[in-house]
Amino acid sequence: MTDSPVEYTPSMCLFLILLVELEHMLVVAQDEYIDRSVPESETFLTQVDFELAKLGSYNGDEHVDDSKMYNSERFEGDIANEGLSARNIQRFVGDTSATAVVGVMRNAVRQQYLTWPDARIPYAISTQYTSQSRAKIAKAFDEYRRLTCIKFEPRTDADRDYIYIFPDDGCYSLVGRVGGKQSVSLSQGCFQKGVILHELMHTAGFFHEQSRADRDDYVTIFWENIKDGLADQFDKYSLRVIDHLGTKYDYSSVMHYSTTAFSKNGLPTIQPKQANAEIGQRTQFSDTDVYKLNKLYNCPSTEGTTTNLPEEGRTNEIFPQAVRTPQPTQSTSAPSENCEDRVSNCYLLSLLGQCNFVFASKYMSNNCARTCGKCVVGSNCEDRRSWCNEWAKLGMCSWFYNGYASETCAKSCGLC
Repeated sequence: MTDSPVEYTPSMCLFLILLVELEHMLVVAQDEYIDRSVPESETFLTQVDFELAKLGSYNGDEHVDDSKMYNSERFEGDIANEGLSARNIQRFVGDTSATAVVGVMRNAVRQQYLTWPDARIPYAISTQYTSQSRAKIAKAFDEYRRLTCIKFEPRTDADRDYIYIFPDDGCYSLVGRVGGKQSVSLSQGCFQKGVILHELMHTAGFFHEQSRADRDDYVTIFWENIKDGLADQFDKYSLRVIDHLGTKYDYSSVMHYSTTAFSKNGLPTIQPKQANAEIGQRTQFSDTDVYKLNKLYNCPSTEGTTTNLPEEGRTNEIFPQAVRTPQPTQSTSAPSENCEDRVSNCYLLSLLGQCNFVFASKYMSNNCARTCGKCVVGSNCEDRRSWCNEWAKLGMCSWFYNGYASETCAKSCGLC
């Protein structure tokens, strides 16, 4: 009598795959998160990655070295927005009289079109990540899903705005949704769960905790220990720039610098004034981190999300009612020859100076090309009047005459 062949159910197959992957992870050296021999391209996490994330232990049992987050060439070490510096952060968060919007939460990005619509962040990851690093990323995604309404979902062809997580140079992200394919680097030294949470919190739209206006009441900065020329990495910003969202200073925030950030001699550069307080943890969100994420994205109050803070986490300061402006739901793409505005509020944004605002220019070019005069000149671009060139030189292509100019003097006014 012969044994009948074993029939494998889908659950059994998944279990066998997990065993193989787990065995591979156990023999991989601690720092082998990247396989450079694999051709670089976009891919996504799989159910296996999320199952491995549940099996792995990523809290408290690993040494956390976040030194890769402190790159002296980037703003505050790991913020990669082009041109952003301590000198112009006020412009980035919209701190000008022309762009003041009452009550918008400035601990995060101030312009609400820089947040992610419907709390959905499309993503792709590099094919060069090993099963171990993929599981770490999956663990971080699960943490956002469990504690907030923010969802990291595989990008589709319709998603022109998305993040691409890949092993570039250290750990960095851009702050907020800037348009198109935007980079999040997780390379060697970046695969503690808290480091990944930190970079993705930048992606969601948040800056660092120690930049608060009241930080000198809570921490001491040892300027003499900071690397030469990097003192501005420890600048603080007034309440006009960073709004505390009604929360107290949070030593335990995953967004706080560690004690030796940008140190030139290994000695502390920033130290808590409160006895026994620790800063720079990279293992999990603090309660305040979760509260801020949920507040910025207007997450509904559910069992898994935190929309209220305990009394000890609040301040008695009064802040204006938060006002959320309508978000454009269209994805950004390059202007076509049939140049049109893609969102309905282009005229208002142009009045606020966003057409030529360095941090919004990409978004405006993609979504408000006609209003901002950023259309690609095509073969059908022409003036309908002989005097258009002179008219343009007189400044008559301004926003006041924009509708007429686009119909009559499109070429001279750069509106096609």
